[in-house]
Amino acid sequence: MVYHQGIFYIFTYANLIAKDKRMKKTFPVIFTLITLSIIGILFIQITWLQGLVMLTTNQLHEKLNQSAVSVSNEVGKKVYSGLSLSLPKRGQGLSENFFKQEFKETSIADMYNEKELSSIIRTALDKNGLNGYNFEFAVVSKKADVYRKSSKLDDVLSDDITHLQTRVQVIPPEIAEPVGPFETIILILPNIQSHVLYSLRWVILGSILFIFTVLAAFFITVRSLFTQRKLNEIKRDFINNMTHELKTPIATISIAVDALKSPKVQSEVNSVTYYGNIIREANLRMNKHVEVILQAAQLEKKEYEIKKAPVDVHDLIFGVLDTFKLQLDEKPSSVQTNFEADPSMIEADEEYLIHVFSNLIDNAIKYSAERIDISINTVSLPGEIQIVIEDKGIGMDLVTANHIFEKFYRAHTGNIHNVKGFGLGMSYVKWVIDIHKGKIKVQSEVGKGTKMTITLPVD
Repeated sequence: MVYHQGIFYIFTYANLIAKDKRMKKTFPVIFTLITLSIIGILFIQITWLQGLVMLTTNQLHEKLNQSAVSVSNEVGKKVYSGLSLSLPKRGQGLSENFFKQEFKETSIADMYNEKELSSIIRTALDKNGLNGYNFEFAVVSKKADVYRKSSKLDDVLSDDITHLQTRVQVIPPEIAEPVGPFETIILILPNIQSHVLYSLRWVILGSILFIFTVLAAFFITVRSLFTQRKLNEIKRDFINNMTHELKTPIATISIAVDALKSPKVQSEVNSVTYYGNIIREANLRMNKHVEVILQAAQLEKKEYEIKKAPVDVHDLIFGVLDTFKLQLDEKPSSVQTNFEADPSMIEADEEYLIHVFSNLIDNAIKYSAERIDISINTVSLPGEIQIVIEDKGIGMDLVTANHIFEKFYRAHTGNIHNVKGFGLGMSYVKWVIDIHKGKIKVQSEVGKGTKMTITLPVD
């Protein structure tokens, strides 16, 4: 049953290879389409905002023109209502020169001072919806001389980019065809860009938020595509490793079965026993691989049941070390233990923890250099026990260390298969530690070894 389940998962993972090939073909197309769509949306959004700012500016300019016309009409009625005549002071009488002087037209400067003109302009602006806007003005004579102006007019005239300006001639009401020189009123709204932006603040903020939302969606989508692509590559590597791992025991079984068919081998009991043991060991090895795949499926489906019981961590580690005695004897090796944790009893699932320590010690052996050098230490922390498994093996770089607990992840070694495994052991270790409410941390440096620190609650 276990074997057939494992074969089912093998074929399931094999289907990922076909999906990965399709993903490689469609990924550039999807990325290009999404990029072009985002660029198009951003272009339309920015163009729309620019058009909105221009439209608002034109509307303000139209209101300014209307205000200037209102001021011109009001001032013109009073200015051109009669002629200006200078009378002698009381008691002086009419001199002979009085009758010789010429009558002259009344000017805006004769009728209004700066304060009065400012009041009229303010009223006209407020009437046309420009209340709250600062303004500057000037009155220009028929000879182009400025004889009435606001206090800050010169500062505004030096900047013709950030303000709106309009000029309106003061024409007598009775003139049917306005020709000839007339007095001119210049009306200016300074810093109009800041006013426009302030009036559109909520629209602009909404547009910026929309743009950031689109960019965030683009970033998340692209990151998801890259993550999916990376995951497919990792799973493809898993299939390649799994194929390599299964081919060896299958080939061994095939050779042993062919040998058992030989009459010469069948006639010798020792030979039959020898080849039978080979088949049994190869079958156990293959079953072990299937069990690893089933563990991965168990993690993915979250189908597990914890059977907690009092467990002595020290006894558990000693028991695991005994199972690796043959592997440790194959190479020069040294295993040092320093168990200082007291108490060493915790509530945990013994079977799960055995797999954890087996995986960690197995990795320390597999990734050792010419000599196996392992140290295992335990210390007591407040409410916790800390187990440190350290080796002086080949170590790993920062990238590998950051991804070591990801399912199917293995350090890339090309087509070299000197280290066996599917990249599932450390993800299983992390999963077991997590369900026991513990923590695991890895520290490693290439050429100097790896240090695994596990912290488990005592209570």
